[in-house]
Amino acid sequence: MTRTRMDVWNLTRAEGDWPQALVAYEQAVGLLRQRDPASGPPTDPLGWRFLAAMHGLEAADGSPDTSNALWSNCQHGSWFFLPWHRMYLHAFELIIQNALEDDEWSLPYWYSVDPDDADKSVLPPAFRDTSKNLHTDNRSFAINAGVPLPDALAPSIGEALVADVYSTPDGTSAFGGGERATPDFSGDEVGLLEDTPHGAVHVLVGDDFDADGNIVRAGWMGSFFTAALDPVFWLHHSNIDRLWQVWLDLDAAHLNPTDDPAWFDTTFSFPSAEGGLHTWSIGEVLDTEALGYKYESTAAPSIVGPPVGPEEVRVPERRPPQLIGATQKVPLATTEVVDVPLEPPAEVGPEAEGVSKGRVFLRIEGVRGTAAAPVYEVYLNVPSGESPADHPELRAGSLSTFGMAEASRTDELHDGSGRTHVLDITRVHDLLEQQGRWDPSRLQIAFRPVTLATSVEALGETPSARPPDIEATRVSVLLG
Repeated sequence: MTRTRMDVWNLTRAEGDWPQALVAYEQAVGLLRQRDPASGPPTDPLGWRFLAAMHGLEAADGSPDTSNALWSNCQHGSWFFLPWHRMYLHAFELIIQNALEDDEWSLPYWYSVDPDDADKSVLPPAFRDTSKNLHTDNRSFAINAGVPLPDALAPSIGEALVADVYSTPDGTSAFGGGERATPDFSGDEVGLLEDTPHGAVHVLVGDDFDADGNIVRAGWMGSFFTAALDPVFWLHHSNIDRLWQVWLDLDAAHLNPTDDPAWFDTTFSFPSAEGGLHTWSIGEVLDTEALGYKYESTAAPSIVGPPVGPEEVRVPERRPPQLIGATQKVPLATTEVVDVPLEPPAEVGPEAEGVSKGRVFLRIEGVRGTAAAPVYEVYLNVPSGESPADHPELRAGSLSTFGMAEASRTDELHDGSGRTHVLDITRVHDLLEQQGRWDPSRLQIAFRPVTLATSVEALGETPSARPPDIEATRVSVLLG
């Protein structure tokens, strides 16, 4: 039997504030929490806090706690992000079924950024019921109050789903993240899907910000170390897993990198409800129906058009990217336009002369900091004195700050080099070139923060804001 993971808002609209799938889920969350010790570190692999610690747990010195081999194993910033989280959700679903003694229960998904149904961006009411296990105060006050996620996130869905490749080794944008030889708790090359909507929803659901985009209160979903403590984490990731299948179904040229053993044969282990561990290779989890589930819908949103059939496939030619220019140290947390002089390499080469004939990428490298707005929209060459919001045609993309603080820490495994975000700016570049406003030696970049402002009055406290300190170590433009 193949179970169906259902859209939580479709269930809610059909059955009321508490659809049966969430009634059962709420009960199971309580059962798993009963397995946790009253104090001290988690000990039961089937307990709520232990399962959350697998995603991340912070040690006393601020580094990932790996005192248990299963803890702090989540994969971010690489091509392992999607398969690791699929295994994590599958193991969790089996544990919930065991706790409920119901092997037909399926984890719903929260399609929180649905370009065709903005009402789904509100946290479902069952998670806002303060008397039940699906609620937590360790969540954005605005989100718990039923404030919808910003509609500014919607374009990011389309930008991720039209990516032509799952992963690349060469620094250009990709759906699933940068290639790595080995797994890493916090890699550096963020895939488009992992960036936004994934990371954006994490931070917006977790943290509170003031009207200026300064963080005033941190919640569970905003950090690797605490995200999986929030019951909505699992529904959010169910949707991210679904969007992986949406991407595959959308275009016959969209392929997983099954021909690379460094990805296909990599294994990860998770607790089993029967005791011991489940160990799966990535190759064993690529077919969801073989794992026992499918999704209510894998239809792409209307902003990306109809699926492309095999007869229409045009596999893009991929060449090593050519650096057109780069600059050092760029602040993101500023309301000013950042003037970025691009210093070309000593030998640019003939391909740079016809940039518009190739794909053009903006690499925002080594993004580091400890506090920042959840998401930054990136605009290029906005006319002087005008607002980026008035020029959607100049929007290059967006980047989220989820995981930025973790990637900025230094420890024995990491150098604190931050995270890298790659945007395909071909469309904006070509438009600017047609208008005679593309200068390969200089860019004007505007970073526009996207937040849900929460008033101090609403919080009922007067927290001290942490001013954003986010910066990129380098910005570069590549011809792909």
